[in-house]
Amino acid sequence: MAGRTTALLLMVILPFLSPPIGNGQSPLSGKHPSSPVTPREQTVLNIVYGNISVSAAPLWITQRAGIFQKHGLDARLSFARGTLATQAVIAGSFPVAILSPPSVVNSVLAGTRIKMVAGLIDKLGYMVVSARHITSPFQLKGKRAGISSFGATSETATRFAAKELGLDPDRDLVMLQIGNSSARFAALASGNIEWMVADPADVVPARRQGYNILLDLTTRGIDYQVSAVVMTEDFIRNQRETALRFMRALIEGIHYFKTKREETIKVAADHLKTQDFDAVAFSWQVHAERLVPSRPYPSAKGMQIVIKEVASQNPLARNSMPEQFFDTSIIDEVDRSGFIDRLYR
Repeated sequence: MAGRTTALLLMVILPFLSPPIGNGQSPLSGKHPSSPVTPREQTVLNIVYGNISVSAAPLWITQRAGIFQKHGLDARLSFARGTLATQAVIAGSFPVAILSPPSVVNSVLAGTRIKMVAGLIDKLGYMVVSARHITSPFQLKGKRAGISSFGATSETATRFAAKELGLDPDRDLVMLQIGNSSARFAALASGNIEWMVADPADVVPARRQGYNILLDLTTRGIDYQVSAVVMTEDFIRNQRETALRFMRALIEGIHYFKTKREETIKVAADHLKTQDFDAVAFSWQVHAERLVPSRPYPSAKGMQIVIKEVASQNPLARNSMPEQFFDTSIIDEVDRSGFIDRLYR
């Protein structure tokens, strides 16, 4: 029965997955300044991720720069929008994933045996964009703020932003469920809302169109687990050497992401299918300097906020602790070996 359920789930999910991109893709020119590639048999590793934005660029650059290959992995990356990425992991085809932490919490509480082994983005990465006639935080009192949906990260960010701007999020603003960033910008343009929180990549075009940037939350260092590296418990237990190789490759890819500006921007723009290199460059700078940690441990403090969000919709989360969703043994082993320190010397 379990096998039939998994097969049916795969039939539903697979049509929505992007075709896997493996190491047949040409690596970037130039070598990453660490140990040279050593020939060895490549282990195929299927990885799914659920977000198309600059926040996924560390994963993209790890593949395109040949770093997975260097660590003996034939990484096959597949994209699945939103909760489909989590469902793909549950179905058993992807032992490694980059997922939204709320989906991890809900899945674990439902009995799925997965763990967060690293945290790719651990700070809130939004900026407050207001209508052209709103030039001061004082003008936001009583005004309408657009969010994607209640309980989503955009609501959390909007509440943090309101407090930073001297407003009471429960009394001084009206939050409207609008949808994704594009939908919120459309609502801003039509006058249906007066302000919103936006990703860094959206800020450059917003400025061009005359909107105002009233607050940059990325400078506040607010702990929040935005994205998580997840592995199945079976994979951690039974394929530990492969898990360790993945972690070394990803950490080296993060170093490449943070130190190779031009190469990373080109790869990100390619995946985002945009020619707006100024917007990608600005987003890269924000992520590289403030949002992507060199030591990507999952953040217990950041997960506390995630769990509180989930608990508003799922009572099972109310007594949960961040550590029950973590397995840091793999990144601990890599870190203790001195691997990360050697990269940043």
